[in-house]
Amino acid sequence: MNMDTKKLFGELLETKKSRKKYHKLKVVNKDDGEKSQNNHLDQSFKSNIKSMSKNGFSFINDSKQYLNEKYYDKFIASESSEMIIQEIPNRVLPSVTNILNVTMSEKSKAALENWKKNMIEKLGEDGFNKYSKELMAIGSAMHSKIKSHLNGTESNVSQYDEVEKCLKSLETVLKNVSKPILVEKKVVHDKLLYKGIVDCVAFYKHTPVVIEWKKSSRDKSSLQSTYDAPLQLAAYMGAINNDISYDFMVEEGLVVVAYSDGHPANVFKLTKQACLDYWAIWIQRLNKYKQIQRIK
Repeated sequence: MNMDTKKLFGELLETKKSRKKYHKLKVVNKDDGEKSQNNHLDQSFKSNIKSMSKNGFSFINDSKQYLNEKYYDKFIASESSEMIIQEIPNRVLPSVTNILNVTMSEKSKAALENWKKNMIEKLGEDGFNKYSKELMAIGSAMHSKIKSHLNGTESNVSQYDEVEKCLKSLETVLKNVSKPILVEKKVVHDKLLYKGIVDCVAFYKHTPVVIEWKKSSRDKSSLQSTYDAPLQLAAYMGAINNDISYDFMVEEGLVVVAYSDGHPANVFKLTKQACLDYWAIWIQRLNKYKQIQRIK
């Protein structure tokens, strides 16, 4: 899980403007909290990106093959992993998390600073630093726990009760996740020059997806309440589809929210079209980041 600012400092205030950017959802399965898109972006916002050529920004690499179960079986059967190309040398590239943090709206930045100020007044400087480090540690521990589960390896009971409850929250979801091909792996978009760590690429109910895991103490009844999570997902998907280290591509995704009190997680399914729409928004944020860096 990416240790982004929202995870460190908590929820930000949601504005009317931000709500307009994100889609409305309908419940498909109330038992496991699964939701899928109805109208993923409202028409007023879609008109702003209508002229943008989504594929022109290298979301899909047509030279790669679509990930399916047949490909996965061949990949697993290949001891030398011939279908994964040798990694490109390390380059100094901005991360998805950093790009999103730098391009955060002014209202979100103000809300973040106000929250931080209030927490310092409540806990003191040292107490706040300790609290922040613990949040980071819990996030890392939860991710490690999920990774162990997906890789079929034993893991010790976490020192954080919250982590164990998050795994309980994910029980139904994880039963439907199979054939993990990438778990906590570095990805690079070779054309747009950014990097990140993708949480997971696997099959969910037999459909190949990129998965973004999130943790929350508050109920997330809509994708819009996960803030930049769908943008992260689209950014990682575009990177996977253009990273020369991998010769497959993926076109659908999931944002999964695990709850620290253990109640069933929410699953937000993003169709190919939804991913393309969020990809267009990601490109706007990436361009904004580049403009900011040029000014510095």
